[in-house]
Amino acid sequence: MKSKTVDGALQIVLVLLLCAMAAPRALAQKPPPSIPAVTYSYPHAPDEPGWDGAFQDPKRAKLLDGVAGGNARHSVIWAPTTDERFIDVELSDAVVLDRVVVQSYKHYAGRDFQLDHVRLYLADGTEGQPGKLLGEQRGYQVADAKGIRDFVFAMPPTPVQRFRIGVQNDEPVRLGVSEIAVYSKDAPDISYAIAAKFEKMEHVPEGPPPRATAEDRQAGYVLFAPNYLRRVFPNSVALEHERTESVSVEASPGEYEPLSVAVCALDDLAQCRVRVTELAGPDGARIGGDCVDVRTVRHLRQIPGQKGSQYAKQYMMVPELLEPSATADVKAQTTKQWWLTVRVPRDATPGEYAGEILVDSAKGPPRRLGLRMSVLPVRLELPEDHQFGIYWAALRADEDPVSEERILAELRDMREHGMNSVALSAPASMARGDGAAYEFDLATVSRMLELLKQEGLSHPIPWSYGFAPVGTDFGSDEHLRQVKAFVEHARREFAARSLPEILWYPRDEAWSDPRKEEARVLYEAIKQVPDAQTYGTVRRDTAEYLDPWLDVRCHTVSLSGGFDDRELQAASQAAGDRFWWYTNSCREYPDVVRFKAGFFFWKTGATGQFYWAYYYPKGDPYDDLDGIDWCVSYPAGDRRTPTIEGEALREGIDDFRYVCTLERAVAKARATGAADAARVAEEAGRLLDELRGDVVSDLEEYERRELNFHIDSIWPPEKYDDWRKRIARMIVRLQSVTSTPTTSPTGR
Repeated sequence: MKSKTVDGALQIVLVLLLCAMAAPRALAQKPPPSIPAVTYSYPHAPDEPGWDGAFQDPKRAKLLDGVAGGNARHSVIWAPTTDERFIDVELSDAVVLDRVVVQSYKHYAGRDFQLDHVRLYLADGTEGQPGKLLGEQRGYQVADAKGIRDFVFAMPPTPVQRFRIGVQNDEPVRLGVSEIAVYSKDAPDISYAIAAKFEKMEHVPEGPPPRATAEDRQAGYVLFAPNYLRRVFPNSVALEHERTESVSVEASPGEYEPLSVAVCALDDLAQCRVRVTELAGPDGARIGGDCVDVRTVRHLRQIPGQKGSQYAKQYMMVPELLEPSATADVKAQTTKQWWLTVRVPRDATPGEYAGEILVDSAKGPPRRLGLRMSVLPVRLELPEDHQFGIYWAALRADEDPVSEERILAELRDMREHGMNSVALSAPASMARGDGAAYEFDLATVSRMLELLKQEGLSHPIPWSYGFAPVGTDFGSDEHLRQVKAFVEHARREFAARSLPEILWYPRDEAWSDPRKEEARVLYEAIKQVPDAQTYGTVRRDTAEYLDPWLDVRCHTVSLSGGFDDRELQAASQAAGDRFWWYTNSCREYPDVVRFKAGFFFWKTGATGQFYWAYYYPKGDPYDDLDGIDWCVSYPAGDRRTPTIEGEALREGIDDFRYVCTLERAVAKARATGAADAARVAEEAGRLLDELRGDVVSDLEEYERRELNFHIDSIWPPEKYDDWRKRIARMIVRLQSVTSTPTTSPTGR
């Protein structure tokens, strides 16, 4: 896979356009702080032979310019030596520093590096000398696992303007440094290089601060209940309609349903906590408080807009992570949000339930919000031939090994969020054995498929495997025989173990050569194996080019990729292929994520939707500025920490299930032949027609309205739940005239 701009924003013209649109309208620029300039010089110039001008500035001097480590263009490389090599760092002003972080990426682009010693010297003014040694750290060996290494030096409490980094090996091996990050005491959470490159954007409050009531002033905060699709920032304000005495939700048995509460603090609040009482229902039925998961919303430093652009210059603190704590300290004049997810038991009795949300703080007695919940007499349906998947790499080469417990936690989390498949990245290999035979290693991918099946993600699995040639050239006759042999062997082994069906996925986004031609060669070879099925992430033109060998056309949702749902659906049907699409689940716009996963998916007529990506961090996974993080869920030991966009994704899939349940209820009512059933079915059909007209799937229409489809919701937050309620009520009416409730074995 890749760190990708999934929706086709790879063309420079489009990227520049997206950057201009990247910041939402309700943002304001924050004046940049005064940042000392950082310059680097090299007493012994980097001299790695063969590291050509593609990685050099016009003066052919290797530079460190603050771009995230792990990018070869911004490294300094020395040829094998046992001499100490230096990088001199000078700030334009003397500053009290917090720390200096030397970063090196081991095993760059197939080359091996070693760092036995990493040292930091403070300049003492002695000409020709490195200066006073502040600290030394042991580095890493060639045999160590590849990946980014950080060497952190705490700095003295006095101003520093110049220092020197020294690196040295005990044996002649290449030396390489990717980045030197400088952090001040005043701003210890962001490096000078990052601060110089990125401009902080601030959310513009939605209006004036709310007028505090006497109860608010006594409690020290304004209590409100924002729609969970509304992004709540530290300077957000309570809207008048959100200042309510009760909140209500409705859901079917087995469903998860979110809601949100927040406080605008008037005073500093210590240990502010949200908790939920038991919900009392009909005839003594109960839903316990332990069925409501309460979490605090954490803001992460993220690149706003469509993400992924190398030209991004802005960042902001964005609500994203749902931390497993119901308690938080809240500073005066700031807003804090809590996220509540109600898990309705599968055997819950339908009817009306009531309880309370309690908000405590150290300042006084709890405040109460009524919580009312309708459990619907509905079992949600899901067509067996529809796929919901996310890109997943359980075993990444740049990460430490993960436990099987963590892998299982990830798979269960995906299943709980509506997934029934993944786009799998897992290693396998083939090699020459004795004579002309080949040997195959499928142990890891087979184990991943076993676990996927075990946890219910058993629909066909797109497997990203590249078919590297063994002892021959790419595309040679021998290579094509290898591809066929590998597919035949894997299919036999997977079938013998009753593992999920594989969709062969040899190249990703093969939109231009050489990848496009490589994809054609590999797809053609794969299809020499009878019944082998193929999958590709395509634009309209590449789908047409690869049509003879492609079974699943997974289209990028972008105008540049030629996305037109009606035309693409018709073309796929005419070719006998499946029409799927893929997009990005990691942008922090929950309303848009929900729209795409649910009502948009239904309108497009696709039978599969896939998302980039489950967990694909770069550097610090909680900070976009050292590399874009594509994460819809975060690890917490052997458990998972969810995100707002991940919860919105599940809600969208549930929207789709509600519509499917309604469509099946309509068909069932019509089949009865009863007059009452036919009348309600006709009314339900008109409701579906109204919904179809309200869902805009034409991407050009977003352009005409000056909206970015991947950022701007065409609906206000409340409209999603309004449609959900109208659909649910119609399902219940249809069930009443067909006598039996809708049931399905496929519900979560």
